[in-house]
Amino acid sequence: MDTINNVMRSALQLGACAKSEGVSDWKSLVWLFFTPQGREFCEKHNFPSLEMFREMKGEVSKYGVFVDAGNIVCANRADIALIGGTSAELTYSGVECTHKVVVMHGAKVRIKASNYAVVLIVNIGGCEVEIEKDETAVIL
Repeated sequence: MDTINNVMRSALQLGACAKSEGVSDWKSLVWLFFTPQGREFCEKHNFPSLEMFREMKGEVSKYGVFVDAGNIVCANRADIALIGGTSAELTYSGVECTHKVVVMHGAKVRIKASNYAVVLIVNIGGCEVEIEKDETAVIL
């Protein structure tokens, strides 16, 4: 629990919004990370740092935040974050939701989108992103 408190204390010092005060566990922290305000805050402040992510990696991976995870393959995951030494091949198809992909701290991703899929990519820090899509998919 110390790690989550340290992360939230650091975020609040940087000016995180009032929603941050409601974070009580790892699931709520990751939920906040994927909100529009959370993504904007993290992009503006390049936050959390890679060191912070490494401290919490065992807790957040079950919620779709992969830190130094090596090579992963995933399909149609609504929210996913790729951090540090993570390379991913992500496939999206269909209109179930807008899929959110956050890449930070040197992660690499290859995205294949088709069949009207909508994928929002947040690339923090100039990570390597490769996109292959059909004429129906939308990349934001």
